[in-house]
Amino acid sequence: MKLFSVVLVLVFLAWNRVTVPEEIVTPLKAVKVLPVEGPENNQPSGLTIFNNTLFTVSDKHDDTIFRVQLMDDTAVLVPHVQFKPSELVTEKALDLEGITCDSEGNFYIISEGTFRILRVSADGKKVSWISPNLRSYGEAAGLFQTRGAYLEGITFVDENQFVVCAERQPRGIIEVNTNTTPPTITTFKYNTTIAELPENRNPDFTGLFWENGILYTLQRNAYVLCKLIKNHQGFVEKDFWSYGAIVTHEEFQYENMTFGRAEGLCMDKDHVYVILDNNGDARRSTPTDRRPLLLIMQRP
Repeated sequence: MKLFSVVLVLVFLAWNRVTVPEEIVTPLKAVKVLPVEGPENNQPSGLTIFNNTLFTVSDKHDDTIFRVQLMDDTAVLVPHVQFKPSELVTEKALDLEGITCDSEGNFYIISEGTFRILRVSADGKKVSWISPNLRSYGEAAGLFQTRGAYLEGITFVDENQFVVCAERQPRGIIEVNTNTTPPTITTFKYNTTIAELPENRNPDFTGLFWENGILYTLQRNAYVLCKLIKNHQGFVEKDFWSYGAIVTHEEFQYENMTFGRAEGLCMDKDHVYVILDNNGDARRSTPTDRRPLLLIMQRP
């Protein structure tokens, strides 16, 4: 493997929180809420959009990128590309936790099992790891302290430049730039979040989306999306969009609502898309229905 350069910047540590004033929260309106059908144990764990088509990966299927086929009353995960990493890894499971794409339709997947970014060409024929293991860089900045709360999302920024996120306890934002060498790390601590959380939940990031210089984050434990605006000190949270009224509606609640379920975020000019991973849990209103959900919402 060639020498990669990795810039991990602006690590975002959240320890305290205050309540978001209601007047700065915009409720999102549902266009459709679709149950997601697909392979057994599909458990979608990321979301991206290319040429008006949604794509996802699953943390239980290490070799497939799925196309999300939208039907009138369901969303169906259709195998789109199957791939095999170009070099062996020692981890038993890649544990795919996020997907993004560039302007040519090449896919980039974050693997929580390896702490690395995997590139899969649009046709699936070329597969390569494009970053080294990010674990030591994150740990040096105070991230990855909680087992199972490691890398959880990725978004494409520019050629060979990405943003990935550490999920929680503490959560973090890491910029990865494979254009530069040698690797450099710059850390900015951010000690508050203004997202209101239900009792016993921690501030988190589970999905990212980059558009026109703005980073959007999915904060599933607070049921919100939020812009993170970069300044000379780090990031500032702005413009909260809430989908809480949708997922807590009696029709869509799951039996276990201890934590949030959302794991994938993307947008187009008209809609916000959020996909849920219910870990096989049933919905309270329909105990026989264990399908995940795709939220399609009007974009403010």
